[in-house]
Parts: sequence; structure tokens; C-alpha cells
Amino acid sequence: MVYSMIQRSAISVTLSVFLLFLIYSCSGPVKDDSQTVIASIGNSQLTLEQAFTEIPEFILREDTLTALQMFMNQWIEREVAAEHARRTGIHRTSGFRDRVYQLERELMVQFLKEIILSNNKNEISVSVEEAQNYYMTYRDQFTFDEPYLRFRLISAKTRTEAENANRELISGQEWEEILNRYSVNPDLQLQHSMQFWPYSLAASEIPPLQQNLRTMGITERSPVIYHDGLFHLAQVMEIRTEGEYPDLEWLIPQIQEWLSLEKSRRIINAYLRNLYLQAEVNNEIDRLSVTEIENLISK
Repeated sequence: MVYSMIQRSAISVTLSVFLLFLIYSCSGPVKDDSQTVIASIGNSQLTLEQAFTEIPEFILREDTLTALQMFMNQWIEREVAAEHARRTGIHRTSGFRDRVYQLERELMVQFLKEIILSNNKNEISVSVEEAQNYYMTYRDQFTFDEPYLRFRLISAKTRTEAENANRELISGQEWEEILNRYSVNPDLQLQHSMQFWPYSLAASEIPPLQQNLRTMGITERSPVIYHDGLFHLAQVMEIRTEGEYPDLEWLIPQIQEWLSLEKSRRIINAYLRNLYLQAEVNNEIDRLSVTEIENLISK
């Protein structure tokens, strides 16, 4: 146990030094060294490229070195556990094999669906004109069924950063630049600031802030609110009352997404239905009748 802890500590320190040199020796990730192995357990290896691929971009942007260290340590812990499980023979048990079989079937079906959609890209795409025609046909269905609002939300790691963001909002600095400086997830919060949200869903993951939004007017800013380890600040930009029609500039992309998803669903269902019918024609399906099943379960 002691040796294992010392060994893990040594690995962590050595790799930390390596990563520090690798990251700060240039302005960004070193592409030429992307295949460098930064950790290994038995026959398993973790490369720098794999780490950069699997770590979310916004986490890398916050603190690249810390993100890599955390991911590397988590990978090592997982691989150590996996190697132990293999040595104990878990992979040879019937329960494990049954689970692998089930997951394999589910994964194959998922890949099949992705291939079907990839082969039908042209049929899935939805033009702006098609979305506009859909809107004109079903216009009455697109009125707001409750008040909606569009608001800016920034979540920062410290109160100082949130207060700085507030001051920069007051001074009229660009919203996107403020997010990039202080937000823990600037891309997502920029995207959210462009959409209308029903009051029942707006900032629902931050209940104290959601209560503030219900009473705020246009351009009004909330106080800085601490929730779930972060400091949050919101500003209301637009409000739409119940019964109003949303702006087409916002609505058309939403309709395009809805129609594309519906087309995808129909294409997949039709493909799978044809597979089922073909299997029936080929007498590949064998199943008990309802009566036979009833007799089995009534015994």
C-alpha cells in the first residue's frame, strides 16, 4: 500500500514537471508531441493528444496545466482499478459477459443510426425557406404560452470577477469580451444569452437568481449571487409577454432544428421498420404467441 502511494506520487510529480515544460515552452499545445505518452499503467497508455481530445475545451482554457493533471490522475486511478478487476477475473464472469453483450448490441444500434443519418444528410437538412413556410402554416402555435425573457448570465469563480463583470457591463463593454474574461463557460453562456427562455425555465439551475429574474425590468442587473460554488450575475435584455409572437430571427433557427430532428426520427424509424419487415419475410423471427406466453406466466 505504502509503495503504491509513493509510486503514484512519484508519477504525478514527474509528469507534472513534464507537462509544465511542455505547455509553457510554447504558446499552446505542442502538436508535434501530441503522441507523447504522459502516463501508462501496464499495457495502457495515455497520450497528450488523447488528453486534449477528451478534456472539454472550456476547462482547458481556464487552466491547462491543472486540467491535464486532474485528467491524468483520474485516468491513472481508473486504469489501476481496471487492471485490478482484470487480475481478479471479473471479465470472465457470466454477469460481465452478459453486460458486455448488451452494451455491444446497444452500441451497434447507435452506430447504425449514425450511419443512416450520415447517408441521408441531404434529406435531413432544412432550409430557411422551409422553416418560414412551416411557421406561416402553423403560426398560431408559436405564440408564447407564458412570459419569456432573454437575459445575460455570467458565472464566475470569484466574487471579485463577478463584480468586475458588473462594472464592465455598466461601462458598456462588449458582452462577449466580458464573458471571455470572467465566465467559467463563455461559449455556452454566450449562446444562452441569444435565446428566449420561459420564466419557468430561465436560470432554473440557480433558484435564487431565477426569483430575481421574475421581478427585474429590461437592462436591470441582478445582485451577485453565490450558488453551487460560483458567483452569478444576470441582466435582462428583452421580455415577451404571454400571447406575443417570438421574433423570426430567433424562431427560424429553432424551427430548422425541430424539423431536422423530426426528419431524422422518421428516416431512422422507416429504415428500422424495413429491416423488421425484411426479417419477417425471411422467416428470421421466431416468437411465442400471446396465449403461449400467458400459459407460461400463469404457471
